[in-house]
Amino acid sequence: MSIFYETSGNAKNKKDFDPFLIRKMNPNSAWANHSYNHFVLRHIFGNSPDPLEKIQAGKEIEIAERKMSFWERHDEFHLESALYYRQKYYRM
Repeated sequence: MSIFYETSGNAKNKKDFDPFLIRKMNPNSAWANHSYNHFVLRHIFGNSPDPLEKIQAGKEIEIAERKMSFWERHDEFHLESALYYRQKYYRM
């Protein structure tokens, strides 16, 4: 996994985390994305023969659950819409 950060002057001195941008995001779509990731990680955790991969998947499952619960607290979150997005984009 790689993480990239803007280090040039193109960042325009903005903070890395802007809580006001979170309010503008679609929580249902974001939840669906993390829900799909959670599903894949559970599959890896349950079926991988590699113990190191299982350990890593277990750590990432906790992160995905934390992210899903974050979006569930968003004012605009609706489970029915989130499930619709998950079905539409991830066919599950």
